[in-house]
Amino acid sequence: MSNTPVRVAMLGTGFIAEFRAQVYARLQGVEVVAVLGRDVEKTRAFAARTGIKHPAVSWDQLMSGPDFDAVDLCLPNNRHLEYGLLAAAAGKHILCEKPLGMTEAEGQQMLAAAEKAGIIHAYGENMIYAPDFREILDIVAAGTIGKPLWVRGREAHFGPHSPWFWKRAESGGGSLMDMGCHLIAVFNMMLGEAPTSVLCHAPTLHHDTDCDDVSLALLQYPGGTLGQCEASWIQRGGMQVTLEISGSEGMVTYDRSGLSQPIKVFARNQVQRYFSEKVEHDRGWLFPTVDEYWRYGYYDQIRHFVDCISSGSRPKVTFADGVVVNRIMDAAYASAKSGTWQSIGQSIGQSIKG
Repeated sequence: MSNTPVRVAMLGTGFIAEFRAQVYARLQGVEVVAVLGRDVEKTRAFAARTGIKHPAVSWDQLMSGPDFDAVDLCLPNNRHLEYGLLAAAAGKHILCEKPLGMTEAEGQQMLAAAEKAGIIHAYGENMIYAPDFREILDIVAAGTIGKPLWVRGREAHFGPHSPWFWKRAESGGGSLMDMGCHLIAVFNMMLGEAPTSVLCHAPTLHHDTDCDDVSLALLQYPGGTLGQCEASWIQRGGMQVTLEISGSEGMVTYDRSGLSQPIKVFARNQVQRYFSEKVEHDRGWLFPTVDEYWRYGYYDQIRHFVDCISSGSRPKVTFADGVVVNRIMDAAYASAKSGTWQSIGQSIGQSIKG
């Protein structure tokens, strides 16, 4: 393993990029040498705030700066394919934020380009690296609850931070694309297989958007397990993530919401500080999340990516897994349109078993 720091260029300056920047600042053996954004002033401000020396607003400008080994791709979904192909062609390792592409076809192009270039490619599904979820995956893998029969996951809040999420042309989809992909990846990793069919309902109930602001998907797995995936942009009160696994010999439940946090703060007056992702109010009861970047899995995800580059190892979760998730979401949206069960097809690439 090389002692030379891995040099990273961040692609994106939004909310997730902020999370990732916190991680890079705390890791040994890695240095963020450049950042690429879409807006000059925002990109310069992000660079100044995070101590990144080379801000850029185009690929050519990025490539004319300091050399780098890898990119952390946090741009809007409709830019993943373009910049993924550029990075692969330049021989840069890639960590790509979920979803991999806006469709399976886009994901397939990114995977093919990465494999052809011989680079390290990692699919940025943070939940698989989150400490709580790792523990749950280990419990299930050990056979503690027997065979998983029914897996139900829910992720809900009142909607994303950035305007592009609300435009299907830029995001590729709504709540299912944004949050359902998390649960699908966790289900696949837990069960060691991908579903064969899906029934989905993905309406727009509240927001002024051409995307689904709520989605419910039933996933039939070949081993007999039924998955239930719920994603919502219409829930007030901040972030809620729940998971229930019913097994033949037991069950596991998980709840990460404001009321479940160990620290609870009541503020009579307006609070001028960050407490937690997707909090809608700045007074009253507030529930801070300590070290969100660690609890949500970003620290271990990025550390693993950097270690893989240094050692030349294959990441735990690659673009192949992202393609599978894209395929499932394509089928889910087709099901939502037809109102019927939709066949998903066969998995590709590396095994999705953990």
